[in-house]
Amino acid sequence: MREELVTRYSYSSRLIREIKRIGKISLNQKECFLGQQIKTGDIIEIKMPREHLDGTPVSGKLSVVYEDEELLVVNKPPFCVTHPTKSHQLDTLANYISYHWHDRGISAKIRFINRLDRDTTGIVAVAKNKYVHHYVQNQMNSGKVRKVYHAFVHGKLPRAEGIIDAPIGQPYEDSIHRIVMDEGKPSITRYRVLEEFKDASLVELILETGRTHQIRVHLQHLGNPIIGDPLYHGDDLEINSFGMSHQALHAWSLELSLPRKNHLYVQAEYNSELTDLLKRLIDNK
Repeated sequence: MREELVTRYSYSSRLIREIKRIGKISLNQKECFLGQQIKTGDIIEIKMPREHLDGTPVSGKLSVVYEDEELLVVNKPPFCVTHPTKSHQLDTLANYISYHWHDRGISAKIRFINRLDRDTTGIVAVAKNKYVHHYVQNQMNSGKVRKVYHAFVHGKLPRAEGIIDAPIGQPYEDSIHRIVMDEGKPSITRYRVLEEFKDASLVELILETGRTHQIRVHLQHLGNPIIGDPLYHGDDLEINSFGMSHQALHAWSLELSLPRKNHLYVQAEYNSELTDLLKRLIDNK
């Protein structure tokens, strides 16, 4: 049974031991040993160890895109930190999710599947137990999870679609800023232009690697920084921000499978500021 759980259902050996110790594994509704042989038609039931919320519940605006017994997907607003930091302890996405779950009687640790920069909007997914988190992480490591981003950028890109293959690193230790540099880590971003405007473009982006600020750095390197990006745009940001108060980068969609679902596709709509930006760009086209 142990081998079946590991190879077929992607349980880690550590999680199996934990479930056996403080959860429950049964075979055909009876107590069982992990070394027991299983056959076609057998029913394995697993009761995950009970967990408690590990975040401080704080009431806040939470836009739920999708939720079931395994996963929560929300549409993150701008100016919202994903998880608590020294400077943000009670006004984070984790706090609002804790409140949402507490209000519904859900006892689970918050396990983020992905994170977004403070000013980036869009999809953030959260696993409701350790198994689901491990299951999705395995998919991500094998390239089976598809995350699509949209970015409004300055100017027009050199080609309608392409691959940005440029290593990213820190110019000096503890730097928040990242740059393309020979000593950096391999970084690959695929892009496709969705629409061109007078002085800007709407671009679809898919990450093949997950470096800090990767999309922002790669687009600046290409000569098309993201509209409203204070870190990777330059001194003329105030003049050329198109009225944006935050970087115009949005996690648009997520496609993956879950233990109980063969396929899940979720999409997060633009917030009002991005919607207004798109309208202004179309009107001035």
